[in-house]
Amino acid sequence: MKPAAYFAFTPLCLALHTHAAALERSGQSILPFLEPGNYTEFSYGAVEGNLSGENSNKEQLSQALKVTDFSTGNLIEDFFFVQGAVKWQLNPQISAGLLFDQPYGIKLNYDYSPESILGHEQLEAINIQLKSRNITALMGYQPTERWNIYSGLAYQSFAGHLNLFGQSFYVFNGYSVELKSDDSVGWLTGISYQIPEIAFRANLIYRSEINHKNQAEESLPLSGSIVSDTTKITTPQSVNLDFMSAVSMHNLIYGSVRWVDWSDFKIKPNGFNQIIQPYLAYLPALADFNLIDYQSDQWSAKIGIAQKLNERTFASLETVWDSGSDNPASTINPANGYHGLGTGFRYQFTPNNFFSGGIYYLRFRPSKADNNTITLNSISTLDHKEAWAYGIKIGHYF
Repeated sequence: MKPAAYFAFTPLCLALHTHAAALERSGQSILPFLEPGNYTEFSYGAVEGNLSGENSNKEQLSQALKVTDFSTGNLIEDFFFVQGAVKWQLNPQISAGLLFDQPYGIKLNYDYSPESILGHEQLEAINIQLKSRNITALMGYQPTERWNIYSGLAYQSFAGHLNLFGQSFYVFNGYSVELKSDDSVGWLTGISYQIPEIAFRANLIYRSEINHKNQAEESLPLSGSIVSDTTKITTPQSVNLDFMSAVSMHNLIYGSVRWVDWSDFKIKPNGFNQIIQPYLAYLPALADFNLIDYQSDQWSAKIGIAQKLNERTFASLETVWDSGSDNPASTINPANGYHGLGTGFRYQFTPNNFFSGGIYYLRFRPSKADNNTITLNSISTLDHKEAWAYGIKIGHYF
C-alpha cells in the first residue's frame, strides 16, 4: 500500500482575496491540470463580509452639518464566483487542458447618508466594479512519470466602472468612468515534479502580465465635459508554488505560496489626468496620484493537512495569510491583508466522481491612516473586519 493511501486529494480553492491585496480574487491555480488521467471539475463560491469603519472627516461633518453618525456601513458587497476546468491525457506523455476563472475584481457600493441638518441626504458615495475573466489553455509534456513541463496562453477580458460623489473628494467630486471590456492575451509556463509512492508533488508556475487597451468614457466634474479615450491597463505578472506530501498512511500536508506584482499596477485614464493638471503648480504630489494603484506587491500563503477518514471520505484543515498592499486607509482600501482558518471535506461517490466543500473564517488587518498621502476619502478606524467564504466543487474522472 502506498503511504497515505494516495488519494489524489485536491484542496478546495476559494477566492478569498476581496479587500485583501489589490484586486486579487481567484489565486489562478492550475491544480486541475495536474490531476491524473482525463478530468473535469466545476466549483462555485461565495464571500460574505462585514468590513466597516468611521469617516475620517468627523470634525468637519459635525460642525458644518451636525452629523453624529460617522459609520461607513459595510464596505464589502457579497460576491459569487465560478471556476471550471477540463484536462485530457492525450497519451502517456502529452496532456492538454482548459481552465476558466475570474482572477481580478472589486465590487464596492459605499453610500454615506447620515442624519444631518439636511435630513438623510447622501453626503458621499463610491460605486466601483472591476471584473475580469480568464480562459487558460495549457499543453503539458511528461518525459517521465515524475516530471511534467507545461506552457500555454491566457485569454483575458477586463472591464469596469467607477463613480465618485461628495465634497470630501474635492476636485474629483462627480467624476465617473466607464471602462469598456477589452480582450487580450498573455502566456504562462511551469514545471511539476511528483513521487507517486509517497504522494509528493510540487509545481511552480509563472504567468505573464497582460496588456489591455480599454476604451474609457469619462464624465469630468466642474466642466461637465465627456472624455473618450483609450486607457492602458496592465494586469500583473505572478508566480505560484504549490506542494503536497504524505506524512503517514492516511495523512497529507499541502500548501501554496503566491506572489503578484501589484506595485507596478495603475489605472489613470486621460480625463482623470486632466483634472489633476491645473493643480500641480501648488500641489505637486498630485502628479503621482492615480485613480487606482498599489504600493506593494502581494504575498499570500496557505498550509493545511488532509486526513483520509474512510475509503470515501476525506477532511482537511488549513490556515491562510495575505500580506495586503500597504495602501493607506480609505473606503477603497479599508483593510491591509488578512489571516484565516478553513476546513473542508471530500466525498468520493464512486472512483470517478467526488463532491467537496469548504468554509473559511477571515480576519482582516486594518490599513494604516497616512495624512501625508492623498487618498480617495480616507477612514479613521475599522470597527468590523471579518468575512466568511464558502465553496463547493464537483469533480469527475473520465
